[in-house]
Amino acid sequence: MLYETLRAAARVALRWYYGDVIVQGRERIPVDGPVFVIANHPNALVDAMLVATSFRRRVLITAKATLFEHSLLGPFLNLLGVVPLQRAQDVRAAALTGMSLSRNQRAINRVTRAFRQNGVVLIFPEGISHDQPALAPLKTGAARMALQAQQSGIHMLQLLPVGLIFEEKERPRSRVLVRIGEPLNLDAWCAEHPSETAAALTRELDARLRQVTLNFATDERARRAVSIARALAMISQEPSELGAPRSYASEAAIAARVGAATEALEDSAPALRVDADRFAVRLESLETRLAARGVTLSEIKVSLRAHHGAYFVVREGLIAALALPIATLGRITHWLPIHFARLAAMHSLRTDPSRDQPAMRTIVLGLAAILVWYALQALAVTYWAGGPVAALWITGIFVAANVDLQLSDRLAGLRQRARTYRVLRGDPALRAAVLLEIDVLLTDAIALEDALLRGNPRTSLS
Repeated sequence: MLYETLRAAARVALRWYYGDVIVQGRERIPVDGPVFVIANHPNALVDAMLVATSFRRRVLITAKATLFEHSLLGPFLNLLGVVPLQRAQDVRAAALTGMSLSRNQRAINRVTRAFRQNGVVLIFPEGISHDQPALAPLKTGAARMALQAQQSGIHMLQLLPVGLIFEEKERPRSRVLVRIGEPLNLDAWCAEHPSETAAALTRELDARLRQVTLNFATDERARRAVSIARALAMISQEPSELGAPRSYASEAAIAARVGAATEALEDSAPALRVDADRFAVRLESLETRLAARGVTLSEIKVSLRAHHGAYFVVREGLIAALALPIATLGRITHWLPIHFARLAAMHSLRTDPSRDQPAMRTIVLGLAAILVWYALQALAVTYWAGGPVAALWITGIFVAANVDLQLSDRLAGLRQRARTYRVLRGDPALRAAVLLEIDVLLTDAIALEDALLRGNPRTSLS
């Protein structure tokens, strides 16, 4: 009951913080039998929340043992049933402090027991939450735990890679992609590799995890690939519905292709490197020129017909008129706890500059603050008007908060689309020229990728 309640609360908190959370490949999750979820770890506690809310089955979460030493967090993690894992660096510290080192065997026994009961267990084999643009080297602990479970008589264990990809993990209303890969049947793998060790299985898990994550050699390459992918996705797709975020799954897929092409540049001919640089400059130049006019690439294909514009104004006016009073109630009743949580989270950056702290601390502190805030309001309304009215009030302000978020996103898109419509209606030649330039860019992008990854001959890009 506690797990289900907290998972529901986590789902709401994630939806309030991030603009969109997409789960890709959910059909690959085994519906029964033991499952060992192997995930990357870019965003601290948020990562566990994302996995837990993406699975219909209950997930047994593992976490570094040092978290359990926190006076407030430790008891809560124990209450939730989180399994503490002692990392190698913790073992070295324990040798100096006299900490007990028997905890990992107890943890392995709990994980094995969960597998024996056909449970789902989550582990982050990198061992750390980090800001690097690529996977950190995987520890062998996950592989050793899986092999030990099999040796103890557990069969049909599925190792399931899960990639967590964030647009900007610290930024509110940004997008998240949970990408679920193909499960690895451990029995079948061991039958094909009878003499292999945990190190070999770790290499296999690393390869599979890289297939569902984005990995770049440097931060600069990551920034450039993501920027190019965002622009290419915008010019290749129709405008999204107002209030609905653009598909992050397609952007991530394009970013992976851009990253692969970038890696291939190192061994390519000098002329191809020049072409690639020119292409990136042309794409960035187009976006910059349009931004100077108040136009975004994502809206360049919006209809400019007068009757579509009139319908747009009437529809959005009615939606705003109906939703604004409700959204205002949601904004007023939630401003204090959310503002407090955000201030507290940003204050923590003074001592810990990691990019995974703002989101994690805002979500955790915000969730706690809102629950306390709801409890205080429920008590006050119950005192003045009775329990049924208090329940109605809490339900009402919860709905109002969701309306506020949706309306805020919709109004941001409305302003962007209206500005683009006005500029393009006033300069029809601009739209025609940009659409032609977009067609050329998309053709050149495909040609450049073919030349870099498939070795197809091509002429220099214009």
